[in-house]
Amino acid sequence: MDEDVFDAIVVGGGFAGLSAAYRLATAGRSVLLIERGSTCGAKNLTGGRIYSYALRALLGERWHEAPVQREVKREVLALLTETDAVSVESTLTSADQESYTVLARPLLAWLADQAEEAGAMIVTGTTVDSLIVRDGRVRGVRADGDELEARVVIDCEGINPLLLEREGLIRRLDPHAVAVGAKYVYRFGSAREVDRIFGVRPGEGTAVLGMGAVTHGVFGGVFCYANTDSVSLGLVLDSAEWKASGRPILDTAEALREHPALGRYVDGGELIEYGAHLVYEGGYDTLPAFSGDGWLVCGDAAGLCLNRGFTIRGMDYAVLSGIAAADTVIEATQAGDALPSAQALTAYGTRLEQSMLRDFRTTRGAHDWMSSTIDLFTVYPQLAVDAMAALYHVGPEPLTPVGTTLWRAARQVKKPVRTARTLLKGVRTL
Repeated sequence: MDEDVFDAIVVGGGFAGLSAAYRLATAGRSVLLIERGSTCGAKNLTGGRIYSYALRALLGERWHEAPVQREVKREVLALLTETDAVSVESTLTSADQESYTVLARPLLAWLADQAEEAGAMIVTGTTVDSLIVRDGRVRGVRADGDELEARVVIDCEGINPLLLEREGLIRRLDPHAVAVGAKYVYRFGSAREVDRIFGVRPGEGTAVLGMGAVTHGVFGGVFCYANTDSVSLGLVLDSAEWKASGRPILDTAEALREHPALGRYVDGGELIEYGAHLVYEGGYDTLPAFSGDGWLVCGDAAGLCLNRGFTIRGMDYAVLSGIAAADTVIEATQAGDALPSAQALTAYGTRLEQSMLRDFRTTRGAHDWMSSTIDLFTVYPQLAVDAMAALYHVGPEPLTPVGTTLWRAARQVKKPVRTARTLLKGVRTL
């Protein structure tokens, strides 16, 4: 094989791309990673939360050196009306180093350093213009007027894999499988101030997920994460429904800080970053092909994001898919194939099926259920708030038994049998 031909070219320096590059480099494979941003993480908005098992799978015990923010010990699930909220708060001190809030920029920059130290070549500030395709096989990429060849190209472009789309190698992104998110990051004067706002011990973090009136009846939800000395606040909305609503998403996102249950987390903070980002939420039945002749696709580009309403996962799947892609290339090149066959690269899909895709199969239908159960974002939050307001109300009138109070709230459900069936279906799909 020509020495100028890389074992792999990775397009995109996010979690999936850097994980693949690191894994390949540590196995002694020649790998070139091309990132469009000025640095890895420079244009990345996917900060939020990462589950540490994925970092451990990539880095072993060295994952403890990664610049994560706070260990999540407090979980809050909130149902929101225009002015009120009912929250389920869980303080889980027994959760041992399970998940951490993160800011993408410093963590990805650190991962890039690890990949380079392992031997990966990383080029930033460069856009890949197109794939090199000969006789139906992807042979490399064109970038800044140069043609760069590889035995395999690993596409980690993010949610919109334009390179594969343009060549007709992957179907176009379905707008009904995509949500749009907006995120704001507010900085505070010290970590101690963030401790005080969230009521946590030093180093401990909080993850808040919520749904209700703040999305104006559109399928979606809000999130809030406590970082070391900053707070991330934002929302994710079904893109098709939101487009039909005609509401500007940034106006709605900015209004989050006015909600009493959310604004208290960012009051007094300095806005240092904001932006919008597409999020894949189509579920198992909408996932694309994962490999072809000379190419693999990972992370967001492969639709590997899962929203269950109370957890949002994507970064851990991105890391694991990068590992799986790298292991597939390593195995295929060990077999001695100068150019691994399309059949050999299907081992990548098998690896995904045996790992993270089990989660997607378990939640098959969850996206459709949530998107079709609009009461989740309108009626149920209001019922919960009404019930709790009645329970806590104290006035001159005689006390009302708890059972009577709850029964009055339940009677507001117009079709209780259908509602019960709907909720049972949701429990099964989630």
